Amino acid sequence: MCIIHIRKKTVDHQPNKLHTGGMKSRLSDIPILKSVPSYIGATHYNRVRLSQLRLENSLRLELFSLRGLDILIEDDTWVCIDRTLGDLPVLAWTGFDISNRTGLHQPVPCKLRFYHNHADLICGTVLDDLGRILERRLARLRYESSRKIVYLRRMRRT
Repeated sequence: MCIIHIRKKTVDHQPNKLHTGGMKSRLSDIPILKSVPSYIGATHYNRVRLSQLRLENSLRLELFSLRGLDILIEDDTWVCIDRTLGDLPVLAWTGFDISNRTGLHQPVPCKLRFYHNHADLICGTVLDDLGRILERRLARLRYESSRKIVYLRRMRRT
């Protein structure tokens, strides 16, 4: 267990926990370097929402092309964290505004928060990795579901 000192507060934290609970409250304790209005593409947003509905509502996924980084997915917050530094956030997408969205093809406005100087360099890679990982998990779920279907043969009357 390590102790992280943030803004003159002491936070006890156990790294590499597989739950996502409490990350949103932890974000308020960590200083933001920059916050900008942004958009999440419809493909990424829709795939994450579908995964939350079909797999789990809260997900923690290891990003394979970015060593040491994970992404935590909750309802209204997606946080890329560095697990080698005790799960400190690197960047976060928050405040998704779907109220004015009239179609599934439209991007979703949000706030993009940077917690690291070079986080802007990995935004695209994080979203691309996330999309690939979730697509594989959803495909595996579809395959496993299709194996449970029993087809009844039609009997011919003679």
